[in-house]
Amino acid sequence: VNDRRLMDAQVQALGAPAEKRGEIFHLIDRRDKLRPEDWEAYALESGLTREQLEQLKGMLEDPELWRKSPELCRFFAALDALGVRDYVQFAAGVIRGLDYYTGTVFEAREREEGGRAILGGGRYDNLVSDVGGQPVNAVGYAMGDVMLSLVLKKYGLMPTGAPSPAPVLVTVFDESRVVNALAMATRLREAGLNVTSFNEAVKLPKQLKYADKIGARIVVLAGPDEEAAGQVTVKDLARHEQVTVARDALVETVQQMLATPAGT
Repeated sequence: VNDRRLMDAQVQALGAPAEKRGEIFHLIDRRDKLRPEDWEAYALESGLTREQLEQLKGMLEDPELWRKSPELCRFFAALDALGVRDYVQFAAGVIRGLDYYTGTVFEAREREEGGRAILGGGRYDNLVSDVGGQPVNAVGYAMGDVMLSLVLKKYGLMPTGAPSPAPVLVTVFDESRVVNALAMATRLREAGLNVTSFNEAVKLPKQLKYADKIGARIVVLAGPDEEAAGQVTVKDLARHEQVTVARDALVETVQQMLATPAGT
């Protein structure tokens, strides 16, 4: 994963003219597709000086560069809360060649050395309006379904049936509590529960409506009052009941509710 805003700032620091930044992004995107000597020759032919080229190489090989990006710092904090940080790494060379990307960009590959690419994409804030639509922020990606099937078969992970809907929804009270909500969802998943979490801080009625739409029975809520008391509220939508319990009792409470028949 990478972020175009971070890379734009870094390329600007090289002293490259604004009109050359697009070319430098294309240069970065081609690094893994050319032999090192050919890539360096291509960079110099594109107008970079030897000094700028060395600075660019150092930037691309810096594994801690992401710490200069507030967006990526928040992103990796969310991954930590979800318990999936080990599956994602920063790569300055992931830039995506298309010019319409404006924020986070990503690629998914097998973890083994030289693993095959499965998908790639990113955030674009201006693409819809550029083609005549209403301005809207979006994230999109392209995925190779055949490649995904090959990878799943290789590791014996091809699904044998349709997954059941998640019976538990963890809500998000406000923007400052997104990471806490992700952490609660992770604790429930680690206990073997099928859980989904709302992906943005919107009004609670909208989140409850979503819970009803996906067939979730249990809704977990934690606002400022619960947080201050070290507690969490758990609602059983099927039985129209709710309890507020200590945060440490969350998993046990949800398990007990799910074990109780909805009609009793």
